[in-house]
Amino acid sequence: MGIFDRFKKQEKSPEPEPEPKAAPAPEAGLIDFHPYDTGLPEAVRALEADLQKLNTNSRRPCDRDAFIALLAGISALRKTPGIPGPGESGPNYFITLPKCADRPAELACQAHLEGVFGITDNVSMLEFCNRELRCHNNYLDFEGFWEGRPPFSLEELGQKNKDALEFFQVARDFSAQFYPIVGHKGYLAWDISECVGHLRAGYACGLLSREEFDSLAEYWIVQAQIFEDWTDFAVSLVCGELYWDFRGGSKLPELNKGLDLWSRLVTTLLNDGAAWASGLWYVPPREKEYKLWAPEFKLYLPGWEGPSGCFATDHITVLGKKVGWCYREQPSEGRPDSGWRFFSGEEDNDYVNDIDHTDVYDLNTICNYDPDILLLLTAPVGTAYARGADGKFHAEQYTPSED
Repeated sequence: MGIFDRFKKQEKSPEPEPEPKAAPAPEAGLIDFHPYDTGLPEAVRALEADLQKLNTNSRRPCDRDAFIALLAGISALRKTPGIPGPGESGPNYFITLPKCADRPAELACQAHLEGVFGITDNVSMLEFCNRELRCHNNYLDFEGFWEGRPPFSLEELGQKNKDALEFFQVARDFSAQFYPIVGHKGYLAWDISECVGHLRAGYACGLLSREEFDSLAEYWIVQAQIFEDWTDFAVSLVCGELYWDFRGGSKLPELNKGLDLWSRLVTTLLNDGAAWASGLWYVPPREKEYKLWAPEFKLYLPGWEGPSGCFATDHITVLGKKVGWCYREQPSEGRPDSGWRFFSGEEDNDYVNDIDHTDVYDLNTICNYDPDILLLLTAPVGTAYARGADGKFHAEQYTPSED
């Protein structure tokens, strides 16, 4: 059976069904973009419209624990051995981290985690989540090809494993149908929901200490900041679930059943004023109010060779201004320094001389703030560029510092 056969429609008619149709790319400039015409995006769009009608509360501040519990809302709707369910808890069920009632309940939950998922401690918890529940990493690879930022060579992949190449291309084209809906957010909410759900269970039964739980949960709290609200989160989650089922071999009938189930689950949470309908949202503190969060970053420099450190001012990373002036000086010795220095061009001397207004970043980070600099980065040490009135960079005279 060819890999495309797994996605053929299953009907009662004995007549063979055609392969999934390729729909035209919805956006100009995309590469290797051939979305399947399955009808699933239309259903997700309809769900999104329904959820937007339900979600009348914008973000409202809450504490960290309540937000972690809300991220695990789908898991809270499932029955997990040893953990009280919605009908066995009070009105704050969806915003409270559960604990098993007694030792037998803890042992039942621990046995469940070990028997089903092989999770016995914080190390195996992290290994399981990274190995089994990271659909969004696949999506980011697909996105890189669509947007002309390929993270690896398909030709080399095909030389190593033809089956892997074929599946990658099929999975990429399946995912392309959701790109106009979720964009860069992709399947991230599904990863967050499933991973935090496992952390919730591990903490409830004492498998994870409070310190271990907080350490593992912090990453997902930051990742969640890419979403505007719980509707935005729910749409990404449902698309991720559809990809998870597809990757596991489900065909259209099963995918539609999964869509129906998960649509009901997220609708339940957005109907509940004590759950997602509350609009409660926690934003973790940061040293500076950067314009972008880490999950918003795209991979612009997959093949970059050499040190990638650089300096940039807060005009760019905090205020969100475009790079207006940059130069490449001799890199700092003994450090992973590329030599690049980036400014908006609007900073005065006092601002630049205040070290609190400048930080060290990876070049890929600054490319996310201003992709226009990509064409400059291979220029040699001793060059400088200023953005002209035409919006383009032009070479400028640069005298290296004698320091």
